[in-house]
Amino acid sequence: MRLGVCGPVGTGKSSLIALLCRELAATRELGVVTNDIYTDEDARFLRSAGVLDADRIRAVETGAC
Repeated sequence: MRLGVCGPVGTGKSSLIALLCRELAATRELGVVTNDIYTDEDARFLRSAGVLDADRIRAVETGAC
């Protein structure tokens, strides 16, 4: 299963992903890929929240391409 979460800045996308990871990690094998033009802020947030092992969270910075 793949789940994409999108929406405007500040709408709680990262918080939703953190909640889903907390709820599903015990029964599912999860990984998260974040996507941002300039930063890896969302990935850092998820890593610091400890919702998954840090090696299961990847950040992609597209560089406005």
